[in-house]
Amino acid sequence: MLQPAMSIPTLAAKDPVSHVIPHTILGPFHNQLVMGIVATCVVAFSLAGLARRLDRPKNAPKDYVVTGVWWQLLETICVFVRDYVARPNLGKLTDKYVPYLWTVFFFILFCNVMGIIPSGPVLGLLGSVFGETTAKYLSHFGGTATGNLSLTIPLAITAFVMINLVGIREAGVEYFKHFSPGPLVMAPLLVPLEVMGLFIKSAVLAMRLFGTMMAGHLVIAAFLMLVGLASAAAASLVIGVGVTLIGAAIMGLELFIALLQAFIFTFLTTLFIAQGAVHHHDEHEHEDEHADQHPQPQSAVAA
Repeated sequence: MLQPAMSIPTLAAKDPVSHVIPHTILGPFHNQLVMGIVATCVVAFSLAGLARRLDRPKNAPKDYVVTGVWWQLLETICVFVRDYVARPNLGKLTDKYVPYLWTVFFFILFCNVMGIIPSGPVLGLLGSVFGETTAKYLSHFGGTATGNLSLTIPLAITAFVMINLVGIREAGVEYFKHFSPGPLVMAPLLVPLEVMGLFIKSAVLAMRLFGTMMAGHLVIAAFLMLVGLASAAAASLVIGVGVTLIGAAIMGLELFIALLQAFIFTFLTTLFIAQGAVHHHDEHEHEDEHADQHPQPQSAVAA
């Protein structure tokens, strides 16, 4: 049996990296995979619920707005991603591809935020009344899904597919001209570099998100280790108070980083998509405007 005095910091201090590494819960499912599934359900419920509330009733006034703090917050975030992330880069293609960007942003955000909530240690404390084995099993629930490469790599692969799929769909065959922007004689050198750059961009998306989210938890774990290293009761109390205050500050910083990383991943994905799709449209629009402003004179034969 776990003693009642064993608190969340004490549990974490005994094994400070236990909440960072994956733990098998049932068969092939580990805790971080389960949290990813939970985040998927939350995203689907939230966006579907927001879509229903944005559908203005027939008898509603023209200034109809969504009610409820949660739904208004979701709507504000959606507008921000659309108007300040997608539209400046995608332009006329924004409405076509912003649903994908919304999904990516909210999925990463919910995974990051749910990873901050100490659901595992709390369940472990509640399960301590049933024995130490049950408490240890329940303490493995929770965790940050984006702190595992098995999730960030598929996200990066999805971004890689979207970058090329949108580029080919919008620019056609001319999309591949971006892989050799210089003279034709430089193609043997530029094409491999551009292709490598495309893979490196996607890999960086996965590694940045994974490394940042794991690093935050490791920093908190390092501070929690101080509680376990304190032998005297007085020292443990003093260090515990200090760790609590510093941990609260770090948790606030980690909450900001959770939002920032979701924004960075979405912004960079939007930027990479725009490089292959939007620039092509801009070039043709400039050519059409130039043709309208400076029409070619008709030849005498055509006249």
